[in-house]
Amino acid sequence: MRNSRIALFLAVGAVTPLVTALTPATASAAEDRAVVCADSCAWPRDPEQYRKDAIRDKAKYPLYGDFASHIKPCAFWKKTGSEPATRIANKVRALILQNEWDSRTPLNSGRGLRRAMKGSTMVTVAGGVGHGVYGTKSCADKTATTYLTTGRLPAKDVTCKAGR
Repeated sequence: MRNSRIALFLAVGAVTPLVTALTPATASAAEDRAVVCADSCAWPRDPEQYRKDAIRDKAKYPLYGDFASHIKPCAFWKKTGSEPATRIANKVRALILQNEWDSRTPLNSGRGLRRAMKGSTMVTVAGGVGHGVYGTKSCADKTATTYLTTGRLPAKDVTCKAGR
């Protein structure tokens, strides 16, 4: 029942009522979908496309199969948001931390953010896995702590190896 309520809220884009109706665990999933769905309007709208993708992926990827091919809430998401997309083209001095193998924010997306935020510096953890970087005892921790305590950025982008 709760999942159908989530799908209904997501389909109509009613984020505020959705957040108040969710537990922390389901709120996290809803927040994830809100970001993923809003980032792109390219989600297929036709359920038949998902069926075809599932058949193709089940044959192509025997281990993973059609796990990721199922229809997603994004198929029912509004094509336009409630506000215009935020433009990021500035010289804000920010530190971007990026694991090489981040399944939620691929390396290419981190590099795109770095290009858009012209005053930023990026620390790439080569071989780093997962979405969280800071506080994981990665080679980026020292650079991030320096930035957070002093505001100083490295002079240039840094790539370091996972595992210190």
